[in-house]
Amino acid sequence: MIRFLSFLIAVFIVTTIYLSNTVQERQNVLRRVAQHNDTWAISQTVQEFMRLEATLALYNADTYDVTLDDVRLRLDIMISRMLTMREGTIKLFMGEMPTRERTMNTLFAVVTDLDTSLNGSETPDLAPILARMHELERPLTTLSAQSVQLSWARVEKNLVALERIHRISGIVVTILIMCWCGLLLILQNHNRLLKLAHKRGKILNNSLNEAGEELRNKNRSLHYAAHHDSLTALPNRVLFWGELETALQTPDCSVSLLLLDLDEFKTINDTMGHDFGDVLLHQVSERMRRFDVKPQMFCRLGGDEFACLLLGKTAEDSQAYAHDLAIDIAAPYQLSDRRVEIGCSIGLVNVPTPSVDDAQELFKRADIALYRAKASRSDRICVFEPFMQGEFDDRTLLESDLRKAIGQGEIEVAYQVQVCVRTDELRGIEALARWNHPTRGHISPNIFIPIAEDIGLIRELGQHILTKACAEAVTWATPLKIAVNLSTMQMQSPEFISVVSEAIRVTGLKPNRLELEVTESMLLDKREDIVIALNDLRRFGITIALDDFGTGYSSLAVLRDIPFDTIKLDKSFIRDIGHDKEAEALVKLVIDLGQTMNKFIIIEGVETVEQKEIIRKLGGHIAQGYLFGHPVPATELAHLR
Repeated sequence: MIRFLSFLIAVFIVTTIYLSNTVQERQNVLRRVAQHNDTWAISQTVQEFMRLEATLALYNADTYDVTLDDVRLRLDIMISRMLTMREGTIKLFMGEMPTRERTMNTLFAVVTDLDTSLNGSETPDLAPILARMHELERPLTTLSAQSVQLSWARVEKNLVALERIHRISGIVVTILIMCWCGLLLILQNHNRLLKLAHKRGKILNNSLNEAGEELRNKNRSLHYAAHHDSLTALPNRVLFWGELETALQTPDCSVSLLLLDLDEFKTINDTMGHDFGDVLLHQVSERMRRFDVKPQMFCRLGGDEFACLLLGKTAEDSQAYAHDLAIDIAAPYQLSDRRVEIGCSIGLVNVPTPSVDDAQELFKRADIALYRAKASRSDRICVFEPFMQGEFDDRTLLESDLRKAIGQGEIEVAYQVQVCVRTDELRGIEALARWNHPTRGHISPNIFIPIAEDIGLIRELGQHILTKACAEAVTWATPLKIAVNLSTMQMQSPEFISVVSEAIRVTGLKPNRLELEVTESMLLDKREDIVIALNDLRRFGITIALDDFGTGYSSLAVLRDIPFDTIKLDKSFIRDIGHDKEAEALVKLVIDLGQTMNKFIIIEGVETVEQKEIIRKLGGHIAQGYLFGHPVPATELAHLR
């Protein structure tokens, strides 16, 4: 019924608009039929021409009482008529056919010559002009007849248009009448339904009285649910925010805000499952409720983030409270038959003399302190200090600049050579990301790469570096390998394989010339998926290098299980060779291991000739470091092209 009513309303609107347009079109047609058309103007011009010709002939014959003033009067009238012939639709009519235009040009020429002759000082010879005017009689008569025919054709066309408009108007009016009839039927049916609904309403009214108390009980339950977390039964963000604003309105009462984040909770959630994660969150909330010193309020903000509100405590007391709370939360948990340990990072801010306007600022400062606490490797509790705001704002500004730099392709690519230590021949080149900030200068990749990962732009940055490096490698005369570093987020992207294949397709680089470098830390999360992706890349022809080998989580199992083609020994092992026999033994061990497993070994961080010679004696083949060359822009690789 609603659809039908909506349809009728739509029909009313459309027909009303159409009728309005039809009436307007009818008025335009009537106006075109009734208005003074161009045929009359052309006929009058031809008649004036004939009168001028007759008057001029009488004046030239000198047989009647016709003066030169009579001729001039007729000539002025003719000139005024001719001016209208060069305007509006008459001008368009004349331009439709070349003969019409020639006739008008001849007419203008004859009239102009006559005007010139009459304005002369001597008695003019009018016979030639009369002869020319006589020749124009027939073309002008034809022109007048053509305009009459065109006028009749237009009148007939307008009459046909009027008839069509009248027919359509009749159809539209009929449709409107039918729609009104349909609307009346709908209204009658609606009245019938209203009467039926009124009867049912009486029955429902009795039921509503009985359900009133039940609804009030449910309303109380909903109010509780709207202000408490369903999993932990702690107050949620809404209730906590109201309590915080109330506390900030209390005069002469210091306010301390603690933001808590559970360390390693994501790892437990991913490895043990979300059910275990929920049980862990419930146990954490139980510890908060049973904590010895009760705060003003505990709250779960969401995920593994909690908040705590303290009133009437100094900054030192709040810090001691946070320390005890962190110890209590970090105590081991028993999830089913498994023992679980987590940490707790706390950001704390204290306001001795609060104001209600400080609520947003208080949360912001506590969040900054929590960020620093999570980044710290020693103290997991951080109290906000004013200088942190400047550092946070500076990082925020740097993030904004990095977004702009990545979006506009301002991140540059530098290239560092990989050399054979035996022959000094060039064996490959590694592509490295570089950022030359317009005001801060060169920013280390150790700074802007983690920022790109935090703000979710590492994939765009990695794609930019990969495509640019492949495009550069295509220009080299010698088919050297180009090595490009990958991040964990790139590898975990579902589109990663297609991004690499697209870069190769667009640039035209042969797949066997591309080597992608990954670190062991990438294998800690979603290891099976990454192994599948690496195998897909190798089947495509791309080689895989294990970068920074010997640091972090290095193990022989990684070399056995992960499909690597190249092992890059970290530069930390090279610093001590030459004066540390154990360091040389470790380098020798890795070189022999690579040869046994049929892997290429690249020694990183070679900076002196002595280091190079030791590596050569130990059996190493390929090395990379400042001894052979610093990272340089593509403009300094012209010799390779």
